[in-house]
Amino acid sequence: MRCLHFGMKIALLAIFIGAAIAQEPVPTRLLVLGESFNDLPVLWEHEEPFAPVGKWMSALQLQWVVRDDGITIKTLGKPSFFWSSNAATVTANGRTVEVTPLRQQGEEFLVPLISLAKILGLTAIVNPEKRVIKLVAPLQSVEAIQTEIGWLVTLTFGYPLNSFPKTGTLRQPDRAYADFFGAALTAVNLPTPTGAMPVTGFRLGQFSDDPPIVRFVADANQPLSIGVAGRDLTEDGRERWHLVLQPAVNRPQWVGQILLRENTPERATFLLLGWFGSGLKLRQEGKALIVSLPTKPLFSIAPSDFGEGLVQAALVETENGEARLSVALRQPANAHFRAEGDLGLALVIEVTRQVARQMRLIVVDAGHGGKDPGAMSPPRPGKPQLVEKHLTLDIAFRLKRLLEEAGYKVLMTRTEDVYVPLPERVAIANNSQADAFVSVHLNSFPQPGAQWGTEVYFWTPQSYPLAESIYRNLLAIIGRKGNGIRQRQLYVVRHTVMPSVLVEPCYLNHPEEEELLRDENFREKIAYAICRGIMEFFGDLRTLERRGE
Repeated sequence: MRCLHFGMKIALLAIFIGAAIAQEPVPTRLLVLGESFNDLPVLWEHEEPFAPVGKWMSALQLQWVVRDDGITIKTLGKPSFFWSSNAATVTANGRTVEVTPLRQQGEEFLVPLISLAKILGLTAIVNPEKRVIKLVAPLQSVEAIQTEIGWLVTLTFGYPLNSFPKTGTLRQPDRAYADFFGAALTAVNLPTPTGAMPVTGFRLGQFSDDPPIVRFVADANQPLSIGVAGRDLTEDGRERWHLVLQPAVNRPQWVGQILLRENTPERATFLLLGWFGSGLKLRQEGKALIVSLPTKPLFSIAPSDFGEGLVQAALVETENGEARLSVALRQPANAHFRAEGDLGLALVIEVTRQVARQMRLIVVDAGHGGKDPGAMSPPRPGKPQLVEKHLTLDIAFRLKRLLEEAGYKVLMTRTEDVYVPLPERVAIANNSQADAFVSVHLNSFPQPGAQWGTEVYFWTPQSYPLAESIYRNLLAIIGRKGNGIRQRQLYVVRHTVMPSVLVEPCYLNHPEEEELLRDENFREKIAYAICRGIMEFFGDLRTLERRGE
């Protein structure tokens, strides 16, 4: 009897030790909407894993406050809810959910992940053998309608994803796709496109399990284009993604949604989702920016808390059938467009606060002057003829002001409408021992309207980096066609001893560029682009992002 009693004690002790070991946190891999958190100390208990409150919750865009008897959690755009260590239910977003209570180890709370998924509308995929847990957003529905611009497809997910879908097209057979990271496939009904070319059908698939990716595919009988038109949240916290499908050839322009991506006191960026075949028109009036849009946006401008950043307010207005984006700034700033791949365009607004690291002398040469008028625009009824010598002097003065504001010293070869021979312009630069020489011109073509775009000329090898920097900034900021950086034996760049360039931003006898040159805001953008190029060349300003060039 004594031996049997002792054996029973050993068995009970083994069970107790086993239970204690089972309740110790185990290094576990947790994927939250596709973002991986490795070796997280997770408690596996009653077939539901518990993760300690921490950084992984930020991947769900959650905010939380730890209290003595539980935690208060706030979800994206929704009221907060409280979860205690002894509660069997949690009320969140107007509904009550049965949950496993929180676990507490010392002063640390552990969150039951399957219960959290139920509260938030996520799907929890648990693999105890491999110690892997995935929290993913389930796809809940797919809808499609045919519009004037093409098919508008809406995919709804149970929880907001952390990134834009990756879109693309494939051939043989023709199809377009969108990959949604952090999502899981569920059984949903797919719409059937009937009698609408070129889309012939829709498909879905779990493209990847690790990381979790849902792929949406549109099949077609000719090349397709696909674009992201917008995203929005439903009242119950689900997220809808909107896609536009169009024939790849001769597709009409469209504007989806306008999003404010950043807004600091020095810099702001709007993302304009859409397809802009002929670009946009930007007008600056002091502390106001006006963007003329090719069509009314499909969706309202995304709501945003502007805070104390550079942008004070923004709205889309429609007047006489024309749509425009109006942006109110807290202080004057420069703006330009930047291509954003398949997404559309970015409107970049920034205050140039960077200054030269050392005093440098820049010679600014306003081309032509006096008896040498340079190029002229063709005569047009009711409009004054533009003369190159006047416009180059205007741009040169603007460039001088911008450079001096940035901490440079500037010497101009002429400050009024006078003729300065080319050897004298070269002598001014060489005798002053300038650090750089920039000659401002405007181009023309024997056949008016037959040529347009931007060119920058150089001669010596030391001048090429300056030419490249100015050329790149001109393309990004004034948005004209790039005709290249050209090496030519032009007098002023051949005989100056410092880095020297001759800039031809656009053509004076091209109708569209002539009209742009009549706008002083456009001439200001030319000066600003040249100034940025000079500052980048000397390392006084971060390099302009090269996307979309």
